[in-house]
Formats: sequence, structure tokens, C-alpha cells
Amino acid sequence: MFEKETSNDVVIGKINLSRATYKEAEEFRKFMQFDVITGQNKYIINMETLKYIDSTFLGILINSLKQIEKRGGHLKLASVHNNARNILDITGISNIFKIYPDTDKALKSFLEASHVIHEKIT
Repeated sequence: MFEKETSNDVVIGKINLSRATYKEAEEFRKFMQFDVITGQNKYIINMETLKYIDSTFLGILINSLKQIEKRGGHLKLASVHNNARNILDITGISNIFKIYPDTDKALKSFLEASHVIHEKIT
């Protein structure tokens, strides 16, 4: 259902569902919770196969974003399927997430941000 990998210090989570509903929400919460608790602050969620997402699942995404941002981190969405993007747009949730056309561009945004911070420090 869910899988993750790490590239540099960025966790890339992938939702391998076409529909994300209350039935999968608790499993997704547990999937995200480990990284949130352990202080992971750079996270990308790949939503390539996800065509439908319900309010319970959206709530977990938003809660994860809040927890990660509270520690100065970022949670970004990537490869959002058009159908799921319509749901994010209608609900206004697309305004609170940074959304990238693919995982590589989301990953690159983290690397560019790290480079800018490093330049300011040195």
C-alpha cells in the first residue's frame, strides 16, 4: 500500500493506491507517524497512482504537514494525479502544500534550498 525510500536526507513516500479512504487512513497515519516522531523534516509524498482521496485521508496529510512544519521541516507532494489534484483544488488544500510535477523536481527543490542556506552561512 505504502512504501518509502530515502534520497540524501529526504524521505520519499509513495502511495500505491488508486483510492485513499478512511479504510486506509489509519495505516497511512502509522506510515507517516514513525518519520514524524523520529524528527524527519524533509518529506515528499508521491501520489502518482492516487485518483481519489477522501477527507479522512486528507486530514492525515494535513496533520503530518503541520507536525513536520512545527519542527522547521517541509512535506511536499509530487506526481499528483489529475483527479486527486482536482480534489485538492476544490478543497483548497492545494494552497497549503507545495506540489511538484514529479518526485525529481520535488527532490531538487530540497537540494536547492540546502544550497542556498549553505551559501548564506559561509
